[in-house]
Amino acid sequence: MSMKNYSGSLRYDMNGRKRKMAKKSMSSQKVRARKSDFKPLRISQADLDRQARAQEHREKYPSLGNGIGTASVSADTSWKREESKNFTIAPAYNKGAYQVITKNNIKDIGK
Repeated sequence: MSMKNYSGSLRYDMNGRKRKMAKKSMSSQKVRARKSDFKPLRISQADLDRQARAQEHREKYPSLGNGIGTASVSADTSWKREESKNFTIAPAYNKGAYQVITKNNIKDIGK
């Protein structure tokens, strides 16, 4: 079984064989990049105006939050507690899963 290399490696060809590395020429080692002088970023007035308009728009029309971190009154779930008093949870016979059983059938647990 051969391993194919489809990930685009430069060291190995697509059949998995290691490629011979190309020799670097002496002329390419002597070439150095020219250092450029530091120039501070200058933002144009048009860009500053656009950013100001966008900020004003965000303040005037705030986006609706995703609900994370917002405190709100939760819905009444007291009925769930009352209803769950009519049921019990027990493991099924010879199984790993659990089952919900009504109070009337508690005598049948494990049968």
